[in-house]
Amino acid sequence: MYEYFEIDTNNIIPPVESNSLLESRSNFSNSFTKNFENELSIAVISYNRIDKTKVCVENLISHTKIPYNLILIDSGSEPDILEYYKSVDYPNKTIIRITKNISGNFSFKVAMENLKTKYCAIVSNDVIVTENAIENLLKCIKSANNIGWVSPVSSNVSNLQQVNLEFNTLEEMHEKAAEYNVSNPLKWHERMCLMPAIFFYRKECIDVVGGFDYGYFHDFADDDMSRRINRAGYKTILCKDTWVHHNHIYNLTHEDSIKQAKSLSLGRKNFLEKYYGIDAWDDMRNFEPELISNVKNPEKLGFKPQILGIGTRCGTPILEIRNKLREYGITETFCHAFTTNAKYFLDLQTICNTVNCDKIDFLCDYYNNETLDYILVGEPINNYSNPYLLVKHLFNLLKPNGTLLIKLRNTSNENTLQYSLGNFNILNSNQSSLCITAENINTYLIEIGAVVTQITSLQQPTDSHTTELLKKTINTADVDISNTALARILTKYYLFCITKTS
Repeated sequence: MYEYFEIDTNNIIPPVESNSLLESRSNFSNSFTKNFENELSIAVISYNRIDKTKVCVENLISHTKIPYNLILIDSGSEPDILEYYKSVDYPNKTIIRITKNISGNFSFKVAMENLKTKYCAIVSNDVIVTENAIENLLKCIKSANNIGWVSPVSSNVSNLQQVNLEFNTLEEMHEKAAEYNVSNPLKWHERMCLMPAIFFYRKECIDVVGGFDYGYFHDFADDDMSRRINRAGYKTILCKDTWVHHNHIYNLTHEDSIKQAKSLSLGRKNFLEKYYGIDAWDDMRNFEPELISNVKNPEKLGFKPQILGIGTRCGTPILEIRNKLREYGITETFCHAFTTNAKYFLDLQTICNTVNCDKIDFLCDYYNNETLDYILVGEPINNYSNPYLLVKHLFNLLKPNGTLLIKLRNTSNENTLQYSLGNFNILNSNQSSLCITAENINTYLIEIGAVVTQITSLQQPTDSHTTELLKKTINTADVDISNTALARILTKYYLFCITKTS
């Protein structure tokens, strides 16, 4: 006995090899996806919640004007979901029923195996698709053959992807979303990781990198997918010109909170193990928003501004400078990275034109004076053995009108005070920094001819009990300027924006 299968390829044109890896992949993919009537397929995954499912499907159909194949997946729900799916009036519709809910990732696996067109999107039933959302995402992913995954901003999401549009009714929400969803390539931000309010991807990309890793049962599966996509040569783009509503309220019970904390801890551990010491939070989500906010609309930059990130771990701060400049209309930049830790080398290469790994003492061997428009140092400047000399070297590397962004760890903070009072567990080896004040650095910068345009104090999160205890401690010291002393103690970093005059 044997089984016999026949795959009809008579009408498929063999793919053409190209000198470009991405183009060869695209040619291969096109050979079997162009035979589909539509270039886009959209899967909706539902597990119960019939009311939300109806709102999701109805809004997807009514607010998406381009043709697509619709795949409705019932992930082991009560019978009402399947009955509703059968009633949905849409011409290119497929229904898939999973008899028992195993996990969310299994449902995504089924969806990805059954989405066959060149571009694919997966929508969970708690997402409300808005006017032009699908069209905008498709426009972005089609704009370059190295874009593998795009996602919109939304309500109720993490990873700095949340945008709040105030509304009271569904109708009002759609009115505001329609005003928001105006396609604008300057708002397409490259990211190192995405949260998929809509998982909108290029099929050839997922064919190359594979589906979701079975080892991630919930948290950090998206981070892992992002890493594999980036390392395969594709970009992950957050479309800040596109908003959808994540119709979900986080109201966790105590038991749910414990379960979620366990999932986060295990997922983070799995990611750390898989990527040999790369941390999904600390190494990839170091957005440095307070430092990046100092990147203003440049008036005197030439073609392709030169950006250098030093100690930026996997490189998110470099991307954030590039994204900020993009919003100002500067779409071409040349990015450099310098790291002292080899584990970041590969991921830095996915976003930078040049990457160097060496001791910080040899930094100036790689870059010439007055060649860089922006320099950002990710680690506190007083974590380095000779911070004054390093600052001087960095300042010399700047072009006239260039910008240097650094941070100084405040060594006279709450942790130091608590340690002095006997709490010896409050400090750890990762917090060893030279004792240098903001005033010291500011004075030195002025001496070397720098212009300090902004100094910002970034406070560390502290509960009210600790704040009150600190106030009492300061008051017993009979300090006249107690508010200033409290602010200094609660400051974690001082952020410096430095420029070089022309």
